[in-house]
Amino acid sequence: MVALLIRVVLWDLDGTIQDSDSLAKEGTRYGFKQVLGREPTDDEFSQLVGRPVPVVYKEWFDDNLAKQILDTGTRYYQERAEQILCYPDVPELLDELKQRGYRMGIVSSKRRFHVLKELQNKSLDILFDVIVAQEDTLQHKPHPDPLVLAASHFNSLPENCLYIGDQPSDIRAAHAARMRSIAALWGDGNYERLKPICPTMFAHTPMDVLNFLPNIHMKLI
Repeated sequence: MVALLIRVVLWDLDGTIQDSDSLAKEGTRYGFKQVLGREPTDDEFSQLVGRPVPVVYKEWFDDNLAKQILDTGTRYYQERAEQILCYPDVPELLDELKQRGYRMGIVSSKRRFHVLKELQNKSLDILFDVIVAQEDTLQHKPHPDPLVLAASHFNSLPENCLYIGDQPSDIRAAHAARMRSIAALWGDGNYERLKPICPTMFAHTPMDVLNFLPNIHMKLI
């Protein structure tokens, strides 16, 4: 084992930085009810977690129907997006990491417009040098492409980056990209779901990240 100095920290957005899950579900429910006349099932909701909604809808519906449901739910979501709050202590953590010289980026399965707008609403956009969103890659998490693309924007090897996320797809993407990972348990992250995927570390609170960063090691590959 050798100590690795991580200087690039990549972040998932929803469920990690901000608590958007309830509003996203409301938007999905509204789109289904308005277009299909029914609510999504629990199984349908579970399949939407950590994946781009348009991609999943196209697996379920024809293109026209998928677009109607997506557009209807998106309008509902956008009209209320300013209500989305960060998890406690996350803005302070991001500020501290920036002050300590870490370069940071967002890797999200969300569309770029939403990512930018929601970061701007909280004045967090200035903290991130790179945003990789849904439109930027053909493959999405848990595929490594979004994370590898983010690393390339920093002219960094993936092995020199850390990814922080709350879902199994986040940790699987980090593994596939050969990045270190922190499973965020302060938001939507569930320890029992994440434990079998073996993230590098678990963070129960945002400030745990500050303690973990100097101690992250990796094997020479």
